[in-house]
Amino acid sequence: MRISSPTFHARNTTVLMDKQSDLSQKNIHLAASKRVIHGSDDPVAIATIQRLKQDLSVGEQFIKNGEMAESANRLSDVSLTQSTNILQRIRELLVSGSNGTLSEKDREIVSVELKALREGLIGAANTRDGNSQYIYSGFSVDTLPFQQNEFGEVEYHGDSGEREYRVGSSLTVKGNDAGSKVFMGIPEGNGIFVSELGSNNRGSAVITEGIVTDKVAARDFLKEDYVVAISKPNEIDKPTYSVYGLKEDTVAGNADVKIANIDLSDFSINNVNPSGVYPADGSNVKIEFVETGGNQFTVKVNGVSSSNAYDANNTNSQEINVGGITLEVDGLPANGDSYDFIKYIPPTAYEEEGQGISFNGIKTEIKGEVENKDTFTLRQSGEKDIFATIQSAIDALLIGDKENEASAKRVIAFNMSLLQVDAAMENITKIQTDTGSRLRTIDNQRESILDFNLTSKTTLSNLEDLDMAAAISDFQQQKGMLEVSQKAFVQLQQLSLFNLL
Repeated sequence: MRISSPTFHARNTTVLMDKQSDLSQKNIHLAASKRVIHGSDDPVAIATIQRLKQDLSVGEQFIKNGEMAESANRLSDVSLTQSTNILQRIRELLVSGSNGTLSEKDREIVSVELKALREGLIGAANTRDGNSQYIYSGFSVDTLPFQQNEFGEVEYHGDSGEREYRVGSSLTVKGNDAGSKVFMGIPEGNGIFVSELGSNNRGSAVITEGIVTDKVAARDFLKEDYVVAISKPNEIDKPTYSVYGLKEDTVAGNADVKIANIDLSDFSINNVNPSGVYPADGSNVKIEFVETGGNQFTVKVNGVSSSNAYDANNTNSQEINVGGITLEVDGLPANGDSYDFIKYIPPTAYEEEGQGISFNGIKTEIKGEVENKDTFTLRQSGEKDIFATIQSAIDALLIGDKENEASAKRVIAFNMSLLQVDAAMENITKIQTDTGSRLRTIDNQRESILDFNLTSKTTLSNLEDLDMAAAISDFQQQKGMLEVSQKAFVQLQQLSLFNLL
């Protein structure tokens, strides 16, 4: 068989180029320390390798999300701890400020520190992170959440948003709590009732918070406001107390209605308490609002109209008297709003040393000297921001000593403020516990991801990493074969008849 010189050169050149290409590929794998770089290297393994790399990338992103969530929660934890310390100091001051031996000057000094602590608490509530974003403003991170209006009242300008971070394929954790949840929605009083004195009280007596002693008996009576009314017509007779309840019947408006006073000595009270209906125990008297036009209302008690109208255009609370029963009304009622005025305890002798009063599974106590027409209210607990509570305590400290009831007002204000400060601390402790749980979840999830990543990296290494010793040996062998081929090609080129002539 005759092989022409061009064919000979072409065949040998092709062989040499193939061997050089193989050597180059082995050099690339050696440089990358990878056995599988292209799909053609191992078509079966490449799919698993790509999936493992994707899983590792997602895991790294989960870890980064966890780091951001951890940073946010740790900052919140520091702020909550600071708030708790401030509230603890406020509580100490309230206890010392309620001491009846303090002078007016001493109370003023206490009020100055309370004001500073209130400002400090506002500052803690307006904490910002490293990106200058407010941690308690919900999603409105660039909005100052707690701002004081022209009246010194603190208003919340954030929203209720709670940012979440995905730290696992099916796991998210919160990075913040809305400020309204932390500082604003604090239950008043003991969470069931708030104790208040009548605005016209002249005695020094105070009332404790109403507590539930029988849950079954109290179940149907916790949606009422209660008034303990004192009657002492003269200096000779001992004072008596009666207990009344005010319960919403049909209410569509937005008015706050309270019993300010019940004067049993008023001869006209029989006009609104007809024989056979009242004063039978447990009987009720109907209170109704009838609109006469222009947000003006006539108040009727068992059909008897009030002598003065209620003007809802007036933003101040107003007292409406109907036959010895005085109502304190604030807000805008609706035409036809009605309430049941119920007597639970008839006139009973009052014991000045401490009068325990029990009704409807509820118990309270009045302590101190009472005067005729004094009233004490157990109002349903609402919600109040902690800043307003502190301000109430400051205002109570600044009440002068000229009037007999000043001490009673301070005691009531301090008692209710203490209860709400305790509720605020309990609320913050609960949120801080949740924050700690979130941090623990982040730690556990991070450890789980790191363990998974370690296993995946081991599997990935087994699939794509190069056996360096074997690869170097193979590379040297391929290199030697190429050199032999090159030398053979050179020598074969010398096999020509012309070289023998």
